[in-house]
Amino acid sequence: MKRLLGKNATVFWGSIIFTGIFSIWAVARPIGMTSTLWHWLGLYNQTFSWFTMPMPIILLFICLYLAFGKFGHVKLGRPEDKPELSTFAWIGTLFTAGIGIGIVNFGVAEPLVHYLQSPQGIAAAGTSPAQAAENGFKYSMFIWGLPAWAIYTMAGLVIGYFAYYKGAKFLPGTPIENGFSDKKWGHSVAMITSITAAGAASLTIAAHIAIGIFQMQNAFTAITGQKFEQLSDSLILLVIMFVIYTGAAVLPIQKGMGRLGEINTIVAIGLMIFVFLLSDAPMIMRLVTENIRHAFLDVVPVAFTTFPFQDQTWFDSWPNTITIWWVSWTPFLGIFIARISKGRTIRQIVTMSILVPTFFLIIWFSVFAGNGFWDAFFGDGKILKFIAENPENVYLSFIMVLQQLPGFSITGIVFLLLVVIFLATATTSSMISISIMTSNGPENAPRNRTILWSIITTMIAFANIVTGTLDGIKAVGVIIGIPFMFFIFLSISGMYRQMQADYKAGLITRPRRQDQ
Repeated sequence: MKRLLGKNATVFWGSIIFTGIFSIWAVARPIGMTSTLWHWLGLYNQTFSWFTMPMPIILLFICLYLAFGKFGHVKLGRPEDKPELSTFAWIGTLFTAGIGIGIVNFGVAEPLVHYLQSPQGIAAAGTSPAQAAENGFKYSMFIWGLPAWAIYTMAGLVIGYFAYYKGAKFLPGTPIENGFSDKKWGHSVAMITSITAAGAASLTIAAHIAIGIFQMQNAFTAITGQKFEQLSDSLILLVIMFVIYTGAAVLPIQKGMGRLGEINTIVAIGLMIFVFLLSDAPMIMRLVTENIRHAFLDVVPVAFTTFPFQDQTWFDSWPNTITIWWVSWTPFLGIFIARISKGRTIRQIVTMSILVPTFFLIIWFSVFAGNGFWDAFFGDGKILKFIAENPENVYLSFIMVLQQLPGFSITGIVFLLLVVIFLATATTSSMISISIMTSNGPENAPRNRTILWSIITTMIAFANIVTGTLDGIKAVGVIIGIPFMFFIFLSISGMYRQMQADYKAGLITRPRRQDQ
């Protein structure tokens, strides 16, 4: 208790207050809170939606500049430091922590939603079903591909450089405080950034846990045919998940997150290969080829397409809002990415953490959403019809694809396992990060603080499930992403200022030929 009341407890208590205010508001006035926050988001979109889509492309080019310029050889850590995780475990951990169960929730639905709703979808005049389907994949590749991973990677680099190269604290505000140490406002803005980050992280991951519990209940119902919708069922699943992600969070990185990342990657790849073998393989491979083009060549045109003379409903609610949602994850993912990337160079981090997940998602969406479109064009169209009629439950389309293929008695269990591990991995990474943030930024998360935040976040998730306030908590996450777009660019500016100063001082030297 004495440590909590010390001079370094500002972020801890500030984040507790932040979390408490929004949690109480969500439970006491769920409808009012949700409508208020979405109204604020609407005001932002009316004025600044033109900026949201190009923003991650700017970050992507900054990442490429850092990776392939004079700073690319800089290692996060001392020259003799070696990576704590194998490359496979590192990529698997980074990928599953960054995406969570999102690729399960939207691995089928995302392109189909764009097919139905986007201005370039099936409802657009003169657009054929084939063109609408291609456009659906094009926007899915933008939302889940290079832009998303550029946001995450940049968040990790700005913290990792100061924490491992300069010996600073693992705090979201560190790049601002240290990069602008000559400015009077540097410390205050950094403190606000860290407090907001820790509180928002707890609320964001609570919504993530609640969504995961709903998915697990749906999986149990689909596999067994028995209803699994009682509050007691939710509580049982929540307790099981609490034990898994809390246990993993208090273990060393290699034993906790490293193992979860490896298992999750293997299970996901195994399920994807199995479904591919049961699908129309030539069609899937044609989709993979198309989606490579969408992911790498169409990304800039999509970023600068804002539909100024068309209805903005889809544009605001999907590409814009999801991009902001990715930004809302950066406070804790940035710390986590920095923490697991010790011993790796900026060039390694940028190339591996952006390209590998993007290629995986190209194949993932081609396989699973490809089956959704196959059903729409050549089957009974039940999946597309369900998505059109149930916009709030589109994530059930993933199970529907598995049910239409042979072997659901096996794939259904694998799907459930995948949801459990994805949920555990994302939650574990967030618990580690929140613990670090609220403990004044040590390299390793204190166990007691980790357990405390795990309990707090799980209680918020349970309150969301009981009261049905999930939309309100999700709205908090999206709204918090708006100021963090500003914080990210301020952090980048702070890092670049420090890098230039270190370069001029001779602390960063040009690499020898064998180091390049």
